[in-house]
Amino acid sequence: MRELLDEPISKYIIRDFYTIGADKNIVEAAKLMKEKEIDSIIVMEDKKPVGMLTIKDIIYKVVSEGKDPKKTKIEEIASKPLITVDPKTKVGEAIKLMLENDIRRLPVIDSGILVGVVILRTVCGYLVEKRIPLVELENPEGVSCPYCGSIFKTREELSKHIDRVHIGVGILEGTMKRRE
Repeated sequence: MRELLDEPISKYIIRDFYTIGADKNIVEAAKLMKEKEIDSIIVMEDKKPVGMLTIKDIIYKVVSEGKDPKKTKIEEIASKPLITVDPKTKVGEAIKLMLENDIRRLPVIDSGILVGVVILRTVCGYLVEKRIPLVELENPEGVSCPYCGSIFKTREELSKHIDRVHIGVGILEGTMKRRE
């Protein structure tokens, strides 16, 4: 597993990403997200990435607050500052950065240019596909979570816990469907 975590994140970059101007309103962003079937957009200002807008941002910061989506500008609710990595960043470092900052998407900047995005579920899904045994997590009482230390009777219970609590529904259970 160590060799996978030491790989450069460039292997996992998604180059098919979308951007939107910070001065646009939430309705424009939501229409683009629906049209492209995406759940996040990189927010740009002066041709530079400055933030991330997600469906969760729209729901929590606009809809639940009763704000008018036609009058609310993206710059008002986008998650900032934008946390980024370069293509040489190791997979393990990128995962750690995402977990520490409670984010699931990490824009990749190469020489000042936005070249793509790394998504936590994509990286973790690849690690699961490799079916790496996690024997170091086993102990006499069961299997422990590498993130929070909780003990579970079986690997399946641990997998479901990590999936729901630390990553997102469906990843480690083999369901890679987008949340609706």
